[in-house]
Amino acid sequence: MTGLLVRILPALTLPLVIGSTATAQAPGLEKALNAELYKDTFTETGRSAKDLFDAYLDMSAPPMEVGDFFNLTTIWPGMEDWDKVSSWAASNEQMGEALMASENRVIIGMPYGSAEVSPAWRDAGVVIDVAPGGDLSIIEYPYLYGAVDTIACWATAEFYRLLEAGEHERAFDLSLAFLRILRQGCEQIMLEEKIWFMDTLSIALSIQRDAMHAYLDDIPPALFQRLGTKEFPFLKPTDDQRMRRLQMPEGDRILAEAMVEATFDSAGQADYQKFSEIYGALQARDEPLTRFGSKRRWLRLAGVHASRDATEEKLTDVYDDWWRRWRMRQFDPMMDLSTEFSRLNKVRFAAIVLAVQDLDEAFRAREKLVSNINGTILSSGLCFQYRTYGAWPQSLAPVYAVAAVKRFDFDPYHKDYGRLVYKRLSSSRAINTEYFGQLRIEGCMLYALGQDHFDDGCTDSSTDGTSGDLMLWPPVRQLARDQGELD
Repeated sequence: MTGLLVRILPALTLPLVIGSTATAQAPGLEKALNAELYKDTFTETGRSAKDLFDAYLDMSAPPMEVGDFFNLTTIWPGMEDWDKVSSWAASNEQMGEALMASENRVIIGMPYGSAEVSPAWRDAGVVIDVAPGGDLSIIEYPYLYGAVDTIACWATAEFYRLLEAGEHERAFDLSLAFLRILRQGCEQIMLEEKIWFMDTLSIALSIQRDAMHAYLDDIPPALFQRLGTKEFPFLKPTDDQRMRRLQMPEGDRILAEAMVEATFDSAGQADYQKFSEIYGALQARDEPLTRFGSKRRWLRLAGVHASRDATEEKLTDVYDDWWRRWRMRQFDPMMDLSTEFSRLNKVRFAAIVLAVQDLDEAFRAREKLVSNINGTILSSGLCFQYRTYGAWPQSLAPVYAVAAVKRFDFDPYHKDYGRLVYKRLSSSRAINTEYFGQLRIEGCMLYALGQDHFDDGCTDSSTDGTSGDLMLWPPVRQLARDQGELD
């Protein structure tokens, strides 16, 4: 980011164009968002969206509704109605072809705006709605919670179906393609999308470890070696062990700029009516109990709010500050300083405080994703050692030599930028998990420190490191299945 605020086109100003679902509600905003999304990908040949979602439209309906009881974490051969799920996976091979054809592209490139996609996509909910109904403060992502969720379920079901058939190479090749598609999705530019894709990729990586544990005695050692040295380290070829090249969610900055542009008058002062309409509605949506007084409050704030120029300058400062932190090492001294966002005057810059989301959640999601990528790489190496020599190694040194890329032995929660914790166990050990109660582990353990940055011996484990440590190997979900704690 240059530090210069990019002005949104005049088409952003209210009133917005309201019409059919195929009509751009805020054409200037859509144009600005898509320009940012495609800035490094000038042609569709570098994007996966068309092949991916055209294949989705040809899929048959899943055997049950995608949701709490049918998703990535519940699909496995021991589930109820596995035969139906397996048959559904086998009957939709065109989706596998689309994943494999798209895995080496740069981005998914799902465009912003219903006018940017075909009628067939819109009818199927494969769309990002920008300012639906003319409300500039709203962007909705039905394509995530419909199409991509369904594709994720299919990829998981097909992965396990192929493993059950003994087609291990095909299973992991397909699953790797899906992982790379999710990694592409992490480059979508809105915060909600970016966190969704990062969290889903973390879950999908944990499923790789579930499968490696469940089929440990069947998967050839050479496949584990390939996964740890040539596949998992290169979900995106330019990534390193800290994912420094993952882009910040610049789309939220563009949306905030659009709202500023739409709510100040030609003299650069807050427009009372538009402040009340746009920010009042936004506050009422986020805080329903304030809906009766929110518009009146924003009428008052318009009278004391900073000018447009001052607001734009402060918005730039907020994002420049976040941009610098995004590129820094996790425990740089600057990271302990208060952010520009936290120091905002909540009255003079109330519009920014309401319109801009704190990016702390994105930082946490990236840490969790780094842990899962690095842990999956090293788990592959550990499995190679076990399958080759019949025992877990005493340390990770022999794993680095032949079966995993050493630089990915990195713990994002370690304040001294240290490695993940690996221990070979002489006897079984009990750990407490957040969802499955107490489980017993044997052989070895690999874990990250978690958000408290302390090594607690992984006596308590959580999937995101918010409490205790983050167990990576053996995978706790598969342990729970093996020990009868999870159907």
